[in-house]
Amino acid sequence: MKGLFNKVKNLPTRKRYVVSTIRKGDKCFETAVFEANWLYLPRRWSCPDLAVTTTTKDEAWEMHFRLTARLIKEYPPRLFQEYRR
Repeated sequence: MKGLFNKVKNLPTRKRYVVSTIRKGDKCFETAVFEANWLYLPRRWSCPDLAVTTTTKDEAWEMHFRLTARLIKEYPPRLFQEYRR
């Protein structure tokens, strides 16, 4: 597999998000979160709301599923602030 893709609806804010994980190089993976419209198309393709870089495939998949699960229940700005540190 080359990447992961999930559509997420945040319950507290009722906003939609797209979580995407891609391989950027030999040992570099990026998990990005985009705010989406009602068709789950990202509003800003070139500027994700959050981007997290990892070095292994297992870390990337774990980060992808962790962000997806947390984004359903938690407030997005608080979650994004935690990962930007």
